[in-house]
Amino acid sequence: MALPDQERLSRIQRTLREENLDAFVLFHPEDILMATGMLPGSSHVVAIVDVDGKVAVLTPWWRESFVADESWADKVDCFDWCRPLSRVDPDKAVIDWLRHSQSQNNIERIGADLQLNHYGPNKTPSEYFSYQRIKAVLPSIFRVSLDASDRINQLKAIKTSQEIDRLRISHEVIKAGVKVFYQEARPGIREIDLATEVNCAVLRMVGYNDSTYVFCEQPQITSGPERTMIAYTLSNYPTRRRLQEGDLVLLELGAHVDGYWADITRATVIGVPNDIQKGLHRAVLEAQSAAITAYVPGRSTGKELCEAAWRSLSDAGFKRGITHFLGHGLEFAYHEDRPTLGPEEHNVISPGKVEILSDFYRGLENPSGAF
Repeated sequence: MALPDQERLSRIQRTLREENLDAFVLFHPEDILMATGMLPGSSHVVAIVDVDGKVAVLTPWWRESFVADESWADKVDCFDWCRPLSRVDPDKAVIDWLRHSQSQNNIERIGADLQLNHYGPNKTPSEYFSYQRIKAVLPSIFRVSLDASDRINQLKAIKTSQEIDRLRISHEVIKAGVKVFYQEARPGIREIDLATEVNCAVLRMVGYNDSTYVFCEQPQITSGPERTMIAYTLSNYPTRRRLQEGDLVLLELGAHVDGYWADITRATVIGVPNDIQKGLHRAVLEAQSAAITAYVPGRSTGKELCEAAWRSLSDAGFKRGITHFLGHGLEFAYHEDRPTLGPEEHNVISPGKVEILSDFYRGLENPSGAF
């Protein structure tokens, strides 16, 4: 059994009391990770966290021992699914368990993560279970069933000290891929081969600091002025293009360690950087520094910090290349629902929120590419 994150459980309890709820019912992996300390590792894993801080988890049978070892759940139940000749309907198994939990524990008022919030550069919505059939019957099981997605996302946005430690471990793991990126980026290597080396370096870190599981998204690598200038989300896939002398090469790398995500973007130049590339690199560093300097805890908004960075880039002569917001939330997902550092983001960036400062410049007015 994992050591419970008492700080996290206390926050969940406080939120439940504020919302006059008996429990949260959680379906989606990032929410289950927050409440149990465990990456579900399968679909149809459901968690209930009640106002007393007790955690119950339902899982398919093949994950029972993993859930018991890797989570801080007080109670772990399982159901038959995918056994030979088994005809178990997993949706029905979850619904039956929820009915049983309600009657056994007198749970009347629940909040659930009814909305599916995710964003990942290589992901599409069809890759995620939405559990609509199960969610539709919640009002028939519980006297009050509310959509608590927003409150749950608010909870995830403020990290605990234990979660910050896990975030540090994830970024120590992902740095192995960055190191290989700098070592192997050379004339003649194909983008796809460089991406493969980066991916393998990250995966080989499994076991670091007692980690159980390391997952690495396909590293997104673009090179040369045409490729890096359009580099964004799904356009970043590595190709057979071979790196050439003078190329600027961009790496977007996302990975998680036991479910806790790291996100790093780096750039390098093949050979000796020219004056424009040096100037752009310096301008981006100064823009990030401007945003950090402008931050006032508990007062600054995402809009204000993004504008500070963009203003710095504009003053350096790179206004036309700004095509990306400044940053996004991170840990329970590659790109969390909040907080965001971008235009019209008026929410205050409070202490405890984790932000990734993104690669936010695309070289639209010179042949240097992106940083």
